[in-house]
Amino acid sequence: MDPKDKVVLLRYDIDKRPENAIILARIQNSLGIRGSFYFRAVKSCMKREIIKEIASLGHEIGYHYENLATVSRRSPFSKDISKIYEKGIKDFDLHLKRFREIVPIQTICMHGSPLSKFNSKDLWKKYDYSEFGIIGEPYIDLDFNEVFYLTDTGRRWDGHNVSLRDKINGYQSVWTEKGMVFKSSFEILEALNQQLLPQKIMMTFHPQRWNAMNLTWYSELISQYCKNPLKRILVKIRDSKNTNS
Repeated sequence: MDPKDKVVLLRYDIDKRPENAIILARIQNSLGIRGSFYFRAVKSCMKREIIKEIASLGHEIGYHYENLATVSRRSPFSKDISKIYEKGIKDFDLHLKRFREIVPIQTICMHGSPLSKFNSKDLWKKYDYSEFGIIGEPYIDLDFNEVFYLTDTGRRWDGHNVSLRDKINGYQSVWTEKGMVFKSSFEILEALNQQLLPQKIMMTFHPQRWNAMNLTWYSELISQYCKNPLKRILVKIRDSKNTNS
C-alpha cells in the first residue's frame, strides 16, 4: 500500500443486537463499501444466518474475543494467573473453530469487558495468534503513528475518558493536542469536508447504538448516560493503580 493513500478502516464491534449489523452491512454494500464485522462468541450475537449474509455481501467477519475475561468469571476466586491464561487460550481456540464452521476468520479484535480486571489482549503476551491462522489484531498490528482512531464507545466520539480499553494509550493525548477530538458525527463530517482529517483512519462502530429515533434509541441513550459516569470512575481508579504500581 502506498503510504500516501487515503484509507479508512470501517470496523464494527457486534456486542449485541446483530440485527443492527446486517442493516449497516446492507447499506454499505449498496454504496460499494466494505467493512470488518467482529462478532462476540455469545448466544445473542453468534447468529449463523446474519454472519453468513454479511460475509456474502463482501464484508470481512472477525472474532471479537474476550477469553481472559470469560474464563476468569468462571473461576472468580482463582489466584493462579497461569491457569487462567491456559484456560483462556483453550476458550479462544474453541470459539474460533466454531466461527470457522460458519465463515473463514483471519483477523480478531479484543472486546473490552470493562468490568473484568483482565484485558483479553494480554493473552498475546504469552501466546501467538498467528499459530491459529490469524493474520492481524488491529490494537496490536496497526501503527498508530500513522493511523488515527475514532470510536463511538460510550455512545460518543470523544469517549476516551469513559473507556477502559477501547482507546489507544499514548496517542490520545497527542491527538487531543492537535485538536483531533470530535463530539458529534457532524463535526467529523465538517472536518472531512475541510480536509482536516488524517489520511489513514480506523473508525469503530457499535451497531447497537445506531437506531432510528424509537424506543430502542432512547433505551441506548439512557443506558449510556447511566454507564458513562461509572466507567469514568473505573478509569480513574485503574489509572491511579497503574500510577502507583
